[in-house]
Order: sequence, then C-alpha cells, then structure tokens
Amino acid sequence: METPTIDSSSERPPVLGLAIASLVLGILSLALSFLVLGGLLGLIGVILGAMHLGKKRRPAGMARWGVALSIIGLVASIGFAGLYYVTYQKIARIMKSASPDAAVDLAKWEGVQAPDITVTTLDGQTIQLSQLKGKRVVLDFWATWCPPCVREIPHFIRLFSQTSRDKLVIVGISDEKAGTLRTFIKEKGINYPIGSATNLPSPYADIQSIPTTFFIDRQGVIQTVAVGYHEFDALKTEALAADFQGEPKTLPVGPPALPDASPMLKPAVRWTKNISGAQALCVGAWENDGTVRVLVAAGSTLHVLDLTGAETSSLPLPGRFARIEFGRNRDGGPRLLGYSNWGSEVTVLDHSGKKSWSVSTPSGVDGAHWGDLDGDGSDEMVVGMNGGGGLQALSKDGKKLWSVELGNVWNQAVISATTNQPARVLATEAGGSVKVFDARGNLQNTLRPNGGYYAQMAACRAGDQTIQIIAINNNRTVAFDDTGKVAWTTSAIGNNGGWRSCSFAAGDIKGDGTQAWAFIDGAGELIIAATAGQKISSIAPAKAAADFAIAPRRGQGGLLLTLNNGVVQACDLQP
Repeated sequence: METPTIDSSSERPPVLGLAIASLVLGILSLALSFLVLGGLLGLIGVILGAMHLGKKRRPAGMARWGVALSIIGLVASIGFAGLYYVTYQKIARIMKSASPDAAVDLAKWEGVQAPDITVTTLDGQTIQLSQLKGKRVVLDFWATWCPPCVREIPHFIRLFSQTSRDKLVIVGISDEKAGTLRTFIKEKGINYPIGSATNLPSPYADIQSIPTTFFIDRQGVIQTVAVGYHEFDALKTEALAADFQGEPKTLPVGPPALPDASPMLKPAVRWTKNISGAQALCVGAWENDGTVRVLVAAGSTLHVLDLTGAETSSLPLPGRFARIEFGRNRDGGPRLLGYSNWGSEVTVLDHSGKKSWSVSTPSGVDGAHWGDLDGDGSDEMVVGMNGGGGLQALSKDGKKLWSVELGNVWNQAVISATTNQPARVLATEAGGSVKVFDARGNLQNTLRPNGGYYAQMAACRAGDQTIQIIAINNNRTVAFDDTGKVAWTTSAIGNNGGWRSCSFAAGDIKGDGTQAWAFIDGAGELIIAATAGQKISSIAPAKAAADFAIAPRRGQGGLLLTLNNGVVQACDLQP
C-alpha cells in the first residue's frame, strides 16, 4: 500500500515577521515624514516588504500594504526635505540682508557732546540729560521682548545698588507700553528709572539693535557706546571710568533737517463729508474725463465725490478694503485695486465695480500699487507678498510679468515711465534695505541711507525728474534719491507696523508743477513738505488719520484730503 504524499508547503504556518515589520514601518514612515526621519523608516519598510514578497510567503496582502505605505512615506519625506531646504535658503537670505555690516557706526559719537534729550519716567517724573552734568550717566535702550536686554537687567540693578546717585545715574529707555513695562519692572525688581523718550535726535534715533547703551561722563560727553549684551564687570568699568580727556570732538555732520518755508502756508478747510464706516480713500479721474474725483471705500460701498465734496455716485464693492488705489487702463478705462491688511488677495475692479481679475497668495499680501512700467498709458501692478513671497509684477490683464524673491516685502512703490525716463520699482524688505529695480525686475541698487532699517516707504518723481524716496527709520523720516544720497530728514512716529497703513502721499499741492509730500511727524502733525526740503505747512492733530491724499486741481493748488473716524476733510493751503 502506497504511502500518500503530503504537500508540506500547504501546511507551512504563515511567516508574518517581515510583513508585520514592513507594515509598521510604513505607518511610522508616513506619520513621521514631516520629520524627514520617516524617509529612512520608509526605505527599510520597502526592503523588508520586498523580502517577504520575494520569498512568496503568505499572506502577501500585509506586505503589499507595508511596501505601499513605506513608499508614500518615503516620497513625503523627500518632499518635506525639499520644502525645508527652500525655507532655509530664504531665511539665510533674510539674515544675510539684515547683517550688522550695514549698521550705523555709533562709535563715531564717542568723544562727542551728548545731544540733549528728555525722558519721562513711568512715575511721571522728567529727567533731562543736560541737567545731569556733574554725574556719570548710563542710558540703556532696551525692550522686554529682547533676550540679551533682559540678561543685562540684573547687571544694571546690581550696579545701581552699589553706587550713589550723586555719582551715577542709570536710565532705561524703552518704547513699549507703560502697562507692559510696569509688569516687567515688578517681576524683575528693577530699582532704577525706566521711561520713554520721543522725537529723539541722532545718535539715539540711529540705534539699529538693542541693547545699546550710552556711557556719558560728568561733562556730558559720550565716552562709550556699547551695542549688544555685556557682562557686569564690563558695564561697571565703562560706567565708572575717568572722564573724557581733552576737548570734545566736533559733532558728526548729520543729514540736513527740514526747515520751515518762509512764509508758511496755512491750511483752510473747504469741506467735510461724513461717511459711516469709511476706511480708505484715494483720488483719480474715475469718470475718465480728466477731472479728479475722491473715491472713499466704506464697508462694501464705494462713494464717489467731486472736489466740492458732493457725492456723484456710488457702487457696490465685492468686499471690505482697507487700502484702495486708482489705476489707468488706456483701453478698459479706470480701475481700482483693493485689499485688506493681512489679507490673501488683491482685487481689481472696473468702473462699474465688477471684478476684472485678482491676484492671491496663501502667505498674505503686504501691499499693491499701480504704475506704468512700459510707458504705453496703461498701469501695471506691483504686489508685495508676506511670508517670503517676494515681489511680483502683473500686466494690466493680471498676467504675471516677473517676480523677485526678497523674503517679506513691506512697502512698494512704482515710478511710472515717461517719454524720456524709464520706470522704476522700489521695495523695502525683511532685511530693512530699499531695493531699486528696473521695469523688468532687474536689481539696480540696494540702499540703506545712514545705515537705517526701513519698512514704511514711498517714492515719486521730483520737479527735476529725479526720483525721491521717502522712508522711515525708527523715529526719523528720511528723504533720499535712488543712489541713497540723503536730501533731508525730520522726525517720525516709531511704529513697527506702520507699513500696513498710509504713511505718505505725494502730489502737486502748490499748483506749480512740483511734488510735495504729506506725512505725519513725531509730534503727530500732518506735515506738507516740498521734495526740495522745506516744510510748507502742517495740520494738528493728525496722528489718528486713517488715510490721506493730495488731489490735483486744474489751474490751482492741490486739495489735501484726510480721513479720520469716518470724516473726509478737504483743505487747501493759503499764504
């Protein structure tokens, strides 16, 4: 009798070790792909799963799933690695552009008589630097959010405790809110005066990084300027050093200040218009008849006013816009761009209010402006992107013309082409410099006048067709040309977020064919200044103005328009 043959393979128990390992590694690879480490796990999972399938072991389904998940995890890890590399490159460019190589050389002030300032402390007392002669003075410029500043605080507390007020005065100066400072002082036990000072002269207005500490001797001479963190012994040595020997050095020559014109022009109110919910305005020939109108965005409505303040029409808007700007289209007629601060889209509307096209970015829009790049009579658009999106130029139909990687772009400006002058595009970026591009996006110059950090910026053609750029560095408004040569400076309100709102407006305010600037100075007044460097007029108070513009008028000076709490006011300037 034959013994039956037994197929041993049919009774072989399933070997699941490699299949299970492949499946687990595939799941982990997918879950950890954002850490890039998932790629290694995925590679091992693929190998183990392939080994199981290659030996034709059962069951095969688990191994197949392991291989599939491992491959997906491996691909995802490669994608995340590429994303991280691109992000790293952008951050590296930003850090390089913000390097201290271009910082102001505050050391040139050592040995110079310290310019006088007045500091108001948190308890309401006034400290005037010029009244402290006979004592050594330490002025520490700092902030609660600055780690090296906070590390130095215990050193100043200790130094203040170890010295007499007859010999040494220590004053901390920060531009933060009083409530924030009081809480911090209580937590850290700060025993020396903390206060604020506004409208500071150089060198205090030129500070680019904190902490920055000025050590001033008994005669009021700046002996040392210490930038960055220093240990206690180094601070004590500078604070108690012997007085400066010899005559003080000559004060460094700074950029020219903005003098008053003679005579000054006086603003005369021509009309006011209450428009509930008004948040933005601009001017332009909206009816395409050469006559300028005032355009006011209020909620989801655009109000059109003539230059007497009468409302001539209104039309619906597709959204609420914090900023609007008039543009020209030679074939399609007037256009309007609108966007919201921190929004993700710039919308372009035609004369009827219908959306023509839009440009969007998930990282957010930091601003947009019209300008005729090619000199054909129609405006193109330049948009600045947040989150490393850079600068982008679009045609009159919304087609991308070019883009430039700049990291975050704060403000932009477009100088339109003329018959004998090419267009220019300007932008401030995360590194604090002003970039100058030609009409095709080719970099022409990188400017950092006085070594400053600039975010708020605008530009126009001055009367002689040269380009004048106006920008804010800390508490100073600086006017300069496209080579970086400074024409004049004046005070400004330090506002790190000011690039999101209206900072400057340009127009022919005198009716003589020359441009003038409108901006708010350190005292909160709306200043009218000629590009040549004279203060023509001012309106006070104007710190709370949400928007302002200059509307040209035929045969006479321009009309100065301001928007404040839903009230549009029109003024002209008179002798």
